[in-house]
Amino acid sequence: MLHPALLAIAVVVPVLAVVLASPEARRWLRGTGSVRQTLSNAGVGLLFLGSQLLLRGTLIGAYAGAAALVPWKLPERPWAHGVAFVLLDLVYYLQHRAEHAAPLLWAIHSVHHQSRDYNLSVSFRVGALASVSTLVFHLLLAVSGVSASTYAAVVAVHAVLLSGLHARTKLTLGPGRFLNAPVFHRVHHGAEDAYIDRNFGGVLLVFDRLFGTFAPYVEEPTYGVAGEGSQRDPLRANVAPWETLAASIRAQPTLRRKLLALFVRPRR
Repeated sequence: MLHPALLAIAVVVPVLAVVLASPEARRWLRGTGSVRQTLSNAGVGLLFLGSQLLLRGTLIGAYAGAAALVPWKLPERPWAHGVAFVLLDLVYYLQHRAEHAAPLLWAIHSVHHQSRDYNLSVSFRVGALASVSTLVFHLLLAVSGVSASTYAAVVAVHAVLLSGLHARTKLTLGPGRFLNAPVFHRVHHGAEDAYIDRNFGGVLLVFDRLFGTFAPYVEEPTYGVAGEGSQRDPLRANVAPWETLAASIRAQPTLRRKLLALFVRPRR
């Protein structure tokens, strides 16, 4: 699997080259927010990268071990990589919906939604434990017969394509029937009621269409987590959601309700 540090270099270096060469590119990258917000996003990304360096080998080994136990495999053919990619994007959609529905997973994922601006730096704003929850869902691919080598190839390509979803552009890749685009993902980051829990898709938009979670871009959203303040300190950004979850659990009167609070979101 492509090492996360190499993947980060492959994405960051070309962007930095453009940014250093063009004031217009710097303004476009920053978006409408502050430099502090962009630096906060980058700081959170560095924490995530550090966790990847510590955990990646273990996580890859866990996937390879699980895949080795499955007797059926997709053949090592080009078309099988395409099938594996679609399966990966479906798993991404299911994981993304679960992260917004289960408070335990939301404590990890909400870090990504804390940014008060929307620009490419948001791609780096990922919770430090995100790779752990991702592995749990990606094991579905192992059960589906996706070998460790095929998984390594498609997950690297998928990650690179996802990094472009936070560009400040209203460009659509066709009519928006099949492929996701930044303008649709911008809706997903909106804090308005009409935008919350919409457009979970990764590279493909078909699953939002099929499962009724698609919403078109109508007006510029308000970014951030509804009802919560912005966390700019990278450590606080990761810790604050767990404090919120712990307070929610303490408020429950019984052990059963406390356990439910980990996995069932209170009604809004």
